[in-house]
Amino acid sequence: MHISNLQLVLMAELGQQQMTGYDLAKRLPAKGWKASHQQIYRELAKLETFGLLSLEVVLQSGKPDKKLYQLTEMGKQKLTDALDVEPSISRIQDETLAHLFLANAYYFEQLKTQLTQALDSVQEQLAEKMAQQEQLSVLAIARECDRLETELNWVAVVLQNIGSEVNSKAA
Repeated sequence: MHISNLQLVLMAELGQQQMTGYDLAKRLPAKGWKASHQQIYRELAKLETFGLLSLEVVLQSGKPDKKLYQLTEMGKQKLTDALDVEPSISRIQDETLAHLFLANAYYFEQLKTQLTQALDSVQEQLAEKMAQQEQLSVLAIARECDRLETELNWVAVVLQNIGSEVNSKAA
């Protein structure tokens, strides 16, 4: 059975303590991981089906029942096994690369604006986590800052080259 990155992150969190899906949905963004409530609950259900998580229903008066998830022994073993995985370097073939081949300057101007806004937001998160001394969160968010800065620098180079490409075709 293949374990996705989101499933691995959920299992790592549940390896520390039992939690509800709601608790996980609050914790993951604070650690730099983006996932919707729907994604989280869907993956928790899959992990339970695989036998990697168990579920304890806590009855609550006047509120919906609370579902607490925790790792099973098999889940703990799978999490331990994940420590011995060979890393893979991902290859980028995305929308941005397609627009590069289109020499779409408008797309890259918009991307530059979005990246700048995203970088500002992530830098604020980084400052918060540094103040709270959450080292692993700091590392995850710092990686995202570096990625956004690199992407922003690359977009600037693309815009310079697209401009010169358009000018050389017009001449």
